[in-house]
Amino acid sequence: MRDPVMSTLREAVRAEISHAFEIIGHARPREVARVVCALHPADVRSIGTRLAEDALTDISRRELKRRPSKHERAQLHLPGIPGALQADLPPSISIPPDGDVIDEDDEGVIYRPLVHATLAELEAHLGLLSTQIAADVRRHRALRELRDLALCAGATRESRVLAVLGAAEQTVAEAA
Repeated sequence: MRDPVMSTLREAVRAEISHAFEIIGHARPREVARVVCALHPADVRSIGTRLAEDALTDISRRELKRRPSKHERAQLHLPGIPGALQADLPPSISIPPDGDVIDEDDEGVIYRPLVHATLAELEAHLGLLSTQIAADVRRHRALRELRDLALCAGATRESRVLAVLGAAEQTVAEAA
């Protein structure tokens, strides 16, 4: 069951993003968060511990993914692993849960130091990366195609892409 306070704040975030898009044309996550906190102080206070936990979880996730320190690189220095490969290896890998294992936060993913990872865990991590990469490639391809269509329709660097494409479509429709 969803937490009603979090649902309220999630809706407030969505509304603020829409408002920012409408008024200034873009949104910055930190600014959205500040506005929502200012508009909903009682809700924010009531879930303060949860918000702090979520923020610390995000910090933890970033730290787990960061480049290895000198000490962690020394741990990875093993015979048979070329130095160039060692330089690009992460200090830990993320491992998705087995199909039925879910924790109370629906997080499920664990991080394991690379020096302790099994082949099965490495393969599971590679599966996660492949899924992320495929999604990024699809978005990249779609955005590149959108850019190319806009250029063909006469867009300049200052043009709003969808407005140019909409005007081009309108012109084609009128000509037909």
